[in-house]
Amino acid sequence: MLFFLLLAFAIVSDFAFAQTNPQAYKLSGSPYYFNEWSENSPAKTYPVSMIFHTLKKSDPKLEDEMTGDWTSPYNLKSKARFNGLGQYGFSFLSTSLSQDDEGYPGAAVLALDTRYCSEIYLRWTARTFNVGERNYFIQLQYRIGDKSKFTNVPNSVYSSSQTKGDFQVFGPIKLPDDYANKSYIQLRWKYCYANDGSSGTRPQLAVDDIYVADNLNSSINEFSDNFEFQIIDKTLFLYPNEISSLEIYNSFGQIVYSSSVISDCSIINLNFLSNGLYFIVLNKQERVVSKKLLLY
Repeated sequence: MLFFLLLAFAIVSDFAFAQTNPQAYKLSGSPYYFNEWSENSPAKTYPVSMIFHTLKKSDPKLEDEMTGDWTSPYNLKSKARFNGLGQYGFSFLSTSLSQDDEGYPGAAVLALDTRYCSEIYLRWTARTFNVGERNYFIQLQYRIGDKSKFTNVPNSVYSSSQTKGDFQVFGPIKLPDDYANKSYIQLRWKYCYANDGSSGTRPQLAVDDIYVADNLNSSINEFSDNFEFQIIDKTLFLYPNEISSLEIYNSFGQIVYSSSVISDCSIINLNFLSNGLYFIVLNKQERVVSKKLLLY
């Protein structure tokens, strides 16, 4: 089963906007795939089958509930906000001030129709896009319908890092069998303050590369590649497993670096590259795997 790239956004009319629960995506037709949200996306639009929720607290805690919908643009540079990060998904950032007539960013909600699905598997990526002095985290939650209480998904919490660009990939995670064959379920990524007395600036945390499939052998497994890499101060730490070579391309499709990987851990200095978005292409056992790479 092939993934369809769900890069379009759902435009919500003023009349329908009061409805804060998004329309469910039919998972039995094809897996759900989210990997991009533009900063130029118009206000009152959201990724397919998703919505962004707000609340009235600048330091939201896990037990705090949402009170409204995000209605502002995604390219704002000051005050509390949701930002579109392009190839790096979307982010939450709280500050001491909210936008005019807006609450503070609190959650992203995805709705799914899982009828005719016997199993459900999920994979997603969390990232510290910008560091902050306060300790925050993203907790993934789920519920059946749109009225019941949200429950935390086990082993699905990402804590903010003091390393800019730090990320963690979660999954594939199998959801409980009760969530299969339902007309409506919700997944919620909740942005929370750790409530540990930490003070100062808040971190900007991002969610990206959400994949949901109806069985483990579907296309979701194509993204479970057995390798890891991390960028720290423009140094690429690559932990290859059966990778024969790599290339790095800029946003214009031009090769800016290539190398054969022959050691168990390759350390590559990328200071010669300007800040921006790149793509790293790994050749792995007759397969080609492409990943996004952000240098800043």
